[in-house]
Amino acid sequence: MQAYLLSAAGVIFLSVIVSLLIPEGKLNKTITFVMRLVCIFVLISPVTGIFKISDSVSDGKYFDSAYVCGEYSDHQSTQLELLLAEKFGVESECGVEVVYEDSRFKAESVEAAILSDDEDLIEKIQAYLKELGYINISVYAKST
Repeated sequence: MQAYLLSAAGVIFLSVIVSLLIPEGKLNKTITFVMRLVCIFVLISPVTGIFKISDSVSDGKYFDSAYVCGEYSDHQSTQLELLLAEKFGVESECGVEVVYEDSRFKAESVEAAILSDDEDLIEKIQAYLKELGYINISVYAKST
């Protein structure tokens, strides 16, 4: 508030000094008009501050990234289970960890627990997940 009052007083003082120094004529009217506009803008600046967007919005925090990552992880895990059942005919429990980095979502790691002890199938699934673009892949046989 103190900064506002000082700037308002400074602009008004400057306006008075300028109007005293400028000679009479057409230029006087123009400069007086401009100085009045500046004074008006300075005086109404607190009112315009009401309509500004807060800093949290300008930081890009439009959403709860932890919640969205959790929902996205659950959805990706379910879809991966369905994909593995369709492609390899095996039941699995999958977990995909999704993180939000650099303004985008990406799968950080994948874990697939296969309800089969077939080592060849585990290697095929791991290679398939690597082809899909997943990183940090962990595929293992789950005991029942």
